[in-house]
Amino acid sequence: MHLFKHAADLKSALSAMKAARASVGFVPTMGALHEGHLSLVRRSKSENAVTVCSIYVNPAQFNDPNDLEKYPRPIERDIELLASVSCDVLFLPPTEEVYPNGLSHLKHYDLGHLEHFLEGASRPGHFNGVANVVDRLLHLVEPDRLYLGQKDFQQVKVVEHVISGSDFQVSGAKPAIVMCPIVREADGLAMSSRNIRLTATQRKNAAGISRELFFIHDHWKEYSASELKRQAIHRINTIPEAQVDYLEFCDAGEFTLITDWKEARQIVCVTSVIVGAVRLLDNILLN
Repeated sequence: MHLFKHAADLKSALSAMKAARASVGFVPTMGALHEGHLSLVRRSKSENAVTVCSIYVNPAQFNDPNDLEKYPRPIERDIELLASVSCDVLFLPPTEEVYPNGLSHLKHYDLGHLEHFLEGASRPGHFNGVANVVDRLLHLVEPDRLYLGQKDFQQVKVVEHVISGSDFQVSGAKPAIVMCPIVREADGLAMSSRNIRLTATQRKNAAGISRELFFIHDHWKEYSASELKRQAIHRINTIPEAQVDYLEFCDAGEFTLITDWKEARQIVCVTSVIVGAVRLLDNILLN
């Protein structure tokens, strides 16, 4: 596995690979890797000649300085995990390589309703930070395919919005976005780098979030959207130390709220639940 810390070195190496007509898959991460991330790398390996993974804890997408400070950074373990799945290239940049003009010169993106909706409402400025780092990394890597996890469903929609915009220009074709399924622990909890911040009791209780989503998946046709939402929030809030931030049904394509099942061809139930002091995201596609 080739490791690069400087953008110029990365671009030079990838240019040589692309000259040999090698297709490139890209998996951007913030590290603290788990099986969910590795599944993205494996998928990319199966579909591309070269797979690039980046590890960069992006300060621009943290609206809470404490959250940024507490974010785990087990870099040596991450490198070992990527090597174990035969990742070809790891980009491990310092902030000055990602933001050469500094964090005070970030671009503002028009993200439409996504910016202040659900996750955006709970974390002001978060998605603009995501848009900035994804834009920068995509211009450095210029991949054929971009691999993202379904767990961060709204984030995938933000990236789709950025890439489809007229302002996003790369030298070749725009990358295809490949959204990969959520990888779960044995008890159903969605894998997340934040899970390690849970106490043993909180970790055990957090599995109740996915159990509720599985119930919704299996029984949604038996209820109205409003009644199922009410019941689901009530049941999750009975989990010790758990508090629902939001639980909503959305059109999976437009990512807009629905109040009636007939309003969308495909429906996604998205939720954010705070367990103790840890914010957990999960979702499930219903149809």
